[in-house]
Order: sequence, then structure tokens, then C-alpha cells
Amino acid sequence: VGAVTAYFFHPSILAFLVKPLNKPLFYTSPAGAFDLVIRICLFAGFLFALPAFIYHLLKFLEPLFPVKSTKHILWFLLGSCVLMLTGVGFAYYVSLPAALYFLGEFGSSQVQSLISTNEYFSFVMRYLLGFGILFQLPLVLLLINAMSPLNHGKLMSYQRYVIVMSFVLAAIITPTPDPLNQAIMAVPVILLYQLSVLGIWFINRRKKHKAA
Repeated sequence: VGAVTAYFFHPSILAFLVKPLNKPLFYTSPAGAFDLVIRICLFAGFLFALPAFIYHLLKFLEPLFPVKSTKHILWFLLGSCVLMLTGVGFAYYVSLPAALYFLGEFGSSQVQSLISTNEYFSFVMRYLLGFGILFQLPLVLLLINAMSPLNHGKLMSYQRYVIVMSFVLAAIITPTPDPLNQAIMAVPVILLYQLSVLGIWFINRRKKHKAA
């Protein structure tokens, strides 16, 4: 349903995705433009279906929760969607333009880019989805804490590993080797981890007070 609906809006979606590049794209096969439209529609359909997928995943994990409530599932679903949109928005408006600008600086009057639709779309899709998935970190930690309470002190002691892994993942997802673009991706993940630990401490503390 999402993919079919996206077909009627694919010119606007395409303009939105190409805007950070601010250059025309090219296709190198007769079916290149058709292939791009199909990929855009499937990508939009996947994003449209993602909340339903997350909802059923949470319902599958529901027996592991100490308190079984549809309201809690809906709150987790809402949080996941907000985090996904935040991650994608941060990538689109902050990180992606910086990465494209950095990569474009290596061109010259003798060496100019001729970017194909497939290469650019794969690049953007990996970028946006990578940020969206990484921004799910607080939700993952809160889900684990709901199943089995975590110790916030131990979580803080793992912070140095989180910092290293954040930069490693940033180096894999971001195509630029410069530390600035890697930091743009890694620093939000580190801050989200710290906020998650703070949230876990607050939730567990409130549970202990209620139990007392």
C-alpha cells in the first residue's frame, strides 16, 4: 500500500532526496529511470510499513515484559517512530549535506562528478537508514531494561566501548574518511546512550520506590 501510494508522489520524493546534492543525476541504462522510480516507491513503502513491523515485533516480545499492556507497546512504538524520524531528519539536514560537501571538494575543473541514480540512491538510503537504526539505541536499552532491570553503574562503565563502537559504526556507514563527519554521526549516538542510562536509572529508581 505504501509503495503504490508513493508512486503518485514519486516526483516530490525524488526532488526531496536529490535536494542535498543540488546537482542533476544521470542513468546509464534504458530502464534506469524506471528502476529508480521502483526503488523509490519500495523504499517509501518500507518506511510506511515500518511502524507495523515494529508493532508486531513488540507484540512478539510482549510475554517477556513483567507488565503486559497494549498501552506500553504503543508507547514504545511511538518512541521508535520518533527516534527513527529524528535520526533520518538529522542525517538529511545535518550529516548528509556535510558529507556531500566534503566529497565534492575533491573535484576540480578537470575532474567533475557524473553521479548515477543508482549510486546516489544507494548512498542516501544507507545513510538515512543507518542514522534511523542507530537512533533506536535508547529504545533497545529500555526494552532490555523492561525485561530484565539493568544496572546503570555497569552501563556507564561500558561507555568507553560505546564511544569506540560509535566511531567504528560511523566509519562504516559514512563514506567520508574525515573525523568531522564521523563525529557528526558518533556524538549523537554517544549522547543518546548517556540519556538512555539516565532514563534507566530514573525508571528503576521509581520502581524501587513503588515496591517499598
